[in-house]
Amino acid sequence: MSLESARRGRRWRALGACLAVLWLVVVLVGAQARAATPYIDGISDQNLPEWDGDFAHSYFASLFRTDWVLDGHIRLARYVVQWNVMDGDYVGSRMKFEAWLRDVKQLGLSADVGLTSYDGSYPASADEYEAALAQVLTRARAAIGEPVEYVESWNEPNNQGHESAPVAARLADAAQAVCSADFDCTVIAGDLEDAPGAAAYEEEYVRHLHFAPSIWGVHPYRSVQEMSVVPLREVVAHLPNGGVGEQLWFTEVAARTCTDYDGHLREYGEQQQAERVAWLIDTLMPYARPEHVFYYTFLVSDRRSPPCTTNEPEDEALYVPSGDPNVPDVPRSAAAYAFGGAPTPSIHTTGLAPPGSAELLAGFLESFVGAGATVSW
Repeated sequence: MSLESARRGRRWRALGACLAVLWLVVVLVGAQARAATPYIDGISDQNLPEWDGDFAHSYFASLFRTDWVLDGHIRLARYVVQWNVMDGDYVGSRMKFEAWLRDVKQLGLSADVGLTSYDGSYPASADEYEAALAQVLTRARAAIGEPVEYVESWNEPNNQGHESAPVAARLADAAQAVCSADFDCTVIAGDLEDAPGAAAYEEEYVRHLHFAPSIWGVHPYRSVQEMSVVPLREVVAHLPNGGVGEQLWFTEVAARTCTDYDGHLREYGEQQQAERVAWLIDTLMPYARPEHVFYYTFLVSDRRSPPCTTNEPEDEALYVPSGDPNVPDVPRSAAAYAFGGAPTPSIHTTGLAPPGSAELLAGFLESFVGAGATVSW
């Protein structure tokens, strides 16, 4: 073989190696995009019907539709409603829920409805819960012209929802029965906050379930506030199969300018809120690879300023109302990052490469350029 032929052969092998790398990158990134969202794609804002006082005439509603929905960022909307809201005692709550249904339909978002208790009343039995859920879903279907796609059986039972693990599991079983029998909906189980004791609670919850959920919800507030994966990792590790193969949703999450986790009001300010949103997107989401992520508050209702008091110690809003219907609402730094953060996965981003990817790529390189090819992530 001539020297020129040898050089030509090496060039062809090098070209083949480059093409192999390019092909594998396309495959891996495409698979990863299907497996997890790289950005916030859901809204869990109970204030939506009352943005700027009235959704229909709200400046922010128009901005949200244009900037967050039409560009494809936000695709899902979540609402947690009083479990027996269809009873006669909850006229105001029912009107707000129905307004939310209409607004979400107008925005073209997929609906996710969760149940809870806001007033200390709880279902006396699974049968009572099933009847109440069926009424909620029937009303929702009439309002939006199609079944609600997702149902969260009970919101944050280890915190806001305040139910024991066995009871919360029974409610999840009941929701599954309702969705399977009469409504074309998927049950999201769990919905635990990553609070202290969540792992033990979850183990008991899983033991009492009688179906295998396809989706598990979690609220990683503590992880975001502490900027540590440990609280969420404990929750995921106690899912069935240690979380392997389970579809995970962050059904509620936010970065807060203030908290009272230890019983004392602590203010962090907008800069630290923005840093925590950045950490959520750049670190926690690539680590956990949630299918969907719902941010809790975009704008407080009725043009109120975000609270940060002992009575309302949790401020996570991404926008601050102007107070004037003719003046645009003001985005915080966290809003810009939540919108623009990491829309495209990179194979060099920690946690994004699927297990075994480095070995697979090394094998492709070796097949083209010979033994000793290496790759790092």
